[in-house]
Amino acid sequence: MIDMESTLLGSTGSATIRAAVERCVDEVYGGSTGSVTTRPAVIAGIGTTAAHALKGQLLRDALSDHGVDLAETLPFDNPEALLANSAWTLALVLSPWKQAVAPHLAMSTLSAEQTGVVDTIVRDSRGEVGVNTNSWASQAAMETLMGGRTPSSILILGSGGSSNSVALACRRAWPEVRLMGSARNLDASAAWARRFGAEFAAPGDVAALIGAGSPSLLVNTTTWGETDASEESPFVFDFQDLVSPGNQFFDLNNRVSALQTTALQAGMNVMSGTFMQRATNSCRAALSNARTP
Repeated sequence: MIDMESTLLGSTGSATIRAAVERCVDEVYGGSTGSVTTRPAVIAGIGTTAAHALKGQLLRDALSDHGVDLAETLPFDNPEALLANSAWTLALVLSPWKQAVAPHLAMSTLSAEQTGVVDTIVRDSRGEVGVNTNSWASQAAMETLMGGRTPSSILILGSGGSSNSVALACRRAWPEVRLMGSARNLDASAAWARRFGAEFAAPGDVAALIGAGSPSLLVNTTTWGETDASEESPFVFDFQDLVSPGNQFFDLNNRVSALQTTALQAGMNVMSGTFMQRATNSCRAALSNARTP
């Protein structure tokens, strides 16, 4: 069961991130974090971009902010290799493993169970615990973008792991909002819609799904725009029909993409994925400091 309305929005961006971190850590440890470790952290990772992510400045900034000394980073090719190594206490889970790693773990948090997505693993006295930090981080980002307002409707583009994390965040922040989704993978979209009480349509049928007007919050969870190369092929959605002055566009990609530029030129309020990534890494840094009693 998804938590009913629960806001993370604070008076400043840093306060909102702190609220997301507190909720994420509490979900893992149930209000008891035990003693804070002083040992240098060994952080692992799996996924196509794991080696790059482990060296990322946003992660290093978060670790520094939380007083975590980093001893070593360990990228692995797959869950079996990751779990066979006993040196690490926290691991980043990146594509293509976010929806496949949970069966390998001792347990998962409620958010990870509700989404089927694990983006971080904590190793403690209970074993390996799957965590979904992205649902808290994306909620912090979207609530910040909305500025305390409730969207009249939300359209999420894409059907991968991130679309599930964002949908859970929407249901926590605005449980009664009209939630819509679209992706090329219709089977995944149908499962997503059932999971979150949402509506969906194929990319070519989005206009009919939306009806009059445009979604007040538009979210891109696809990797289109993540790199220059990704923009060489056409975007599967008719993006111009989805933008509208004064509405909000949240692009999970950190790079300033063509979609973000188009939305800005249309007069939308736009946020890249950087705020969400900072919140996610703050959650990870806080988790790397905590140990169960």
